[in-house]
Amino acid sequence: MPSYGGVNIFGTAVTMSTADHLREKQVNSFFGLSGLETLDGGARGRVTEVTGVLFGPTPGALATAESAFRSYSDGLTRVLVDSLGTTWTSVRLETFQPTGRVRQSPQGLFFRSYQARFLHLE
Repeated sequence: MPSYGGVNIFGTAVTMSTADHLREKQVNSFFGLSGLETLDGGARGRVTEVTGVLFGPTPGALATAESAFRSYSDGLTRVLVDSLGTTWTSVRLETFQPTGRVRQSPQGLFFRSYQARFLHLE
């Protein structure tokens, strides 16, 4: 089960995808010489893209779930456990965006999908 800072804030139907950032590089050229020189600047962390659905028995409960997710956008790094069980340290929530309108299921639950982006600092 995925979690962030030891808490499952992700709701249901969670999809997580982690990708490496491009490596930093310096490209040099010299007058009178053909070609380029590149210097490797090292890795620049990773990014995890998350989609899911938050829900609650009332519109207020759904708003509380969204507010709880937003509260983690405080600049602090935490441990992220992804949907495959991989543990990532020093991860910061960069963006959280509910998408679309609030819907109600036949069982009476209110729900809305979201997208989030996490930046890995290590």
